[in-house]
Amino acid sequence: MLGYGIGLSLNAYTAWVIVKSNVDPSIHHFANSTYDLGRLTVALGHLGLIMMLCEIPAMQWLTGRLAAVGQMAFSNYVMQSVICSFPFTGYGLAMYGRLQRYQLYYAVGAIWILQIILSPIWLRRYRFGPLAWCWRSPTNWK
Repeated sequence: MLGYGIGLSLNAYTAWVIVKSNVDPSIHHFANSTYDLGRLTVALGHLGLIMMLCEIPAMQWLTGRLAAVGQMAFSNYVMQSVICSFPFTGYGLAMYGRLQRYQLYYAVGAIWILQIILSPIWLRRYRFGPLAWCWRSPTNWK
């Protein structure tokens, strides 16, 4: 709560100062100096919230799934890139820059849900994600 309290208050004050000054460049320089402190404290607030959620027994289903996503990080990272390359690049639907920010959250949510579902299923049968296996196999000679 302390991280959120400090960070959100600092960021709100900084935004208010910028708007009040009509986005004056000299005031904007002040805002940049407080931006990192606000960002750091909000990030610490996020960390504290996540740690609290991990302690709740009812959330174990989610933390277990997120652990599986993290265990398959290499494969999931490449999967995100492959999935997003089709709708957003020229060899796909060429939608880069055409969607509003809120619309991109739908794509993010869909990919997260897909990975939260698929990662634990994969790891029930295999120890590593498919790309980690490909990466490790030559070094382990297996």
